[in-house]
Amino acid sequence: MDLLPPSSLLSLPQAFSWIRSGRLAIGSFPEGDATWHTLQAMGIASVISCCAASEAAWQPPTALKTLQLALPDHRNQIPLTPQLLDRAVNQAQALLQHQPALFIHCWAGIERAPLLAVALLCRSEGLEFFTALTQVRQSCPWARPLPRQLVVLESWLADAGSGRIS
Repeated sequence: MDLLPPSSLLSLPQAFSWIRSGRLAIGSFPEGDATWHTLQAMGIASVISCCAASEAAWQPPTALKTLQLALPDHRNQIPLTPQLLDRAVNQAQALLQHQPALFIHCWAGIERAPLLAVALLCRSEGLEFFTALTQVRQSCPWARPLPRQLVVLESWLADAGSGRIS
């Protein structure tokens, strides 16, 4: 069992929160080797980046299972779609099942990572939309998915329940 370095040596992303202790965490873009080392020391085995390649150079350690899947945020003109959200949730669920613990990040850890975490809780744990959103916000008070993202999430949940996602 790896022990964490003293708290003075920890270097977490600016925004970091466990949504499910030891299994699912969300946060902001990890910058620097020390941050990646700390995430690995905490047991993170897989990482999903919701950032586009144009946002920053993403260089996770090769020991981690990683996936870069750009989801639009407030700066994008291209809207989030239920199909893109479905693809992200499917891939996140696969990583969570096979490579826990999973860290999902976006640039600030405010919009996209929390949104994907809410969707993942709805799918993987069968939680209702508001229950999942409340749990994410309780664990991560800065989580503020955009209203238009939440509308897409609600649409995705309705479509997934009726089998209409393709």
